[in-house]
Amino acid sequence: MQDPEHFYLSPAAAATRFIENFAPDVAGVASPFVVQLFNALQNGHSFVRISDGDAAALRRCGGLVGGAGSPLVLAGNRLFLGRLWQLEQDLAAEIKRLAEAPAPEVDWMQTAQNLQNWFADKGSEGQRDAAALALIKPFMLITGGPGTGKTTTVAKLLGLVCANSAKLPRIALAAPTGKAAAHMARALHQALEKFEMPSETKTHLAALEGKTVHRLLKLRPPQMRPAFDAQNPLPLDMLVVDEASMLDVSLLLDLLRAVPTGCRLVFLGDPFQLPSVGVGAVLAALARETVLDAETDRRLREYLPEHGFQTAGHPPALAQNTAALTVSHRFGADSGIGCLARAVVAGQSEEAWAQFDKFPEHLAVMAGTPKQQAALLYRKHAAYWRAVDAGDVQTAFKHAADVVVLAAWRKDAAAFNEAYLNRLMLEKRARADVPWYAGQMLMVTRNDYGLDLFNGDIGLMMPNADSDGLAAYFKVSDGLKKIPVSRLPPYEPAFAMTVHKSQGSEYGEVWLLPPSGGAPAADTDEDDVLSGLNNALLYTAITRAREKFVFWGGKNEWTAAVETRKKRQTALADMIGDCFKGN
Repeated sequence: MQDPEHFYLSPAAAATRFIENFAPDVAGVASPFVVQLFNALQNGHSFVRISDGDAAALRRCGGLVGGAGSPLVLAGNRLFLGRLWQLEQDLAAEIKRLAEAPAPEVDWMQTAQNLQNWFADKGSEGQRDAAALALIKPFMLITGGPGTGKTTTVAKLLGLVCANSAKLPRIALAAPTGKAAAHMARALHQALEKFEMPSETKTHLAALEGKTVHRLLKLRPPQMRPAFDAQNPLPLDMLVVDEASMLDVSLLLDLLRAVPTGCRLVFLGDPFQLPSVGVGAVLAALARETVLDAETDRRLREYLPEHGFQTAGHPPALAQNTAALTVSHRFGADSGIGCLARAVVAGQSEEAWAQFDKFPEHLAVMAGTPKQQAALLYRKHAAYWRAVDAGDVQTAFKHAADVVVLAAWRKDAAAFNEAYLNRLMLEKRARADVPWYAGQMLMVTRNDYGLDLFNGDIGLMMPNADSDGLAAYFKVSDGLKKIPVSRLPPYEPAFAMTVHKSQGSEYGEVWLLPPSGGAPAADTDEDDVLSGLNNALLYTAITRAREKFVFWGGKNEWTAAVETRKKRQTALADMIGDCFKGN
């Protein structure tokens, strides 16, 4: 019988206890590395690097450390938990399966005409090339920053796919969070209105709605196993997944296993954004510089002779399955947000800081206490509170995205939400003895499959149109969903949120609060800081803004953030390369 004490141990302690029982003779050697591995796992890494001497010692640990099937896997100087090693191995195999599926034939004459008509605007060549390549590659990654036209490219790609299909294909749109899924669907519907296609095709595509990956797979508690898998694949001909950088290796593996061979799979993402909260850095592992072999080049030139991709005799794995969009149609050379984001990506801290003086209407550096910040935000929320007073839920949602406060750490988001609540109490909009109030902005923190609400969904507490009191309203594809207060899943205030939670969203104005403890020391090991200001976090926060970005900090914090790059330890890219060797 299992020792009940195991249920109260941390994962690292439980694993150490297992090793002590499984291999007591070598537990003293292996146990410290198990703790190290679980610490690395907490920071998103799938392995740790060890010295030659430590590797030699671990190789003498018999069946505890070895290859596939071992509790610990040692590959050179990289040490994995066996489960994580197998996850990345299986993921690489699934990617190979989908990428090597037979590519469909293309009606070159009609496709050439559509490409010419739909991508006629100046600066759309990269979008055109990406869509044309994705037409003959069943597995495709399209990357690009905000405003580079990822959704526009996909909308036109969907039109190309429909035009090349005998019947309208079964298509699904998915993203890791409800916010990202809803934003993707809205953006796609807007893009469909900007070019001509047969009415039957447009009607078919306009009916698409975004789903979370969890909802698409029908993941259900308590086991959280998907209803769709390799034995019961998704009934789809094409799947588009946005915000791929937010996918961890476990969820991605569940998704890929459920995709039938031959189904087109397109991932969209920004390679400079934060990686997933969970383990891995999927987008970094998949992204490549596009290089075509002779056969792919020949097929592509049948309908796009002027494509801009380079060719080589033996391109690296997945080099033919990726395209990067680099021309921003939203943040050009005269855009403060665009110039700031590009300088941050380049790691140019002085150049980035100089943009605040260069573009004072769109960029600002400010200082103030939480109380002062809350007072200023309340004034900027004037249109939002007018809509709340009028009971106009749709208009309130529109203005809820006017200004958002982002923080690196959850505790700082919570502190600001508390300061803002105090302001609302001064304005007689909230009371200390009542948990809910009209205009309360909330974020769901746990999936509720019965209500079809998911972690990260944003709701507004507004007057109940059908009775006295309040109800929570959430935006859905066909309007609004009203949830009684008594049925709400766990939630937290959302006037401020972490940068991680903001991914997949856009706001008019973004405020970024540095960690309250200040910037980490230059020699701080990245594993000692679970979150904080760094290059990817800074870039992600900046690019959530459409009109203005405000940094509530000083130059030292800014410089440290721009120059701090955190790279996750993951073997997925190498495993993908190994899978494709010999092809």
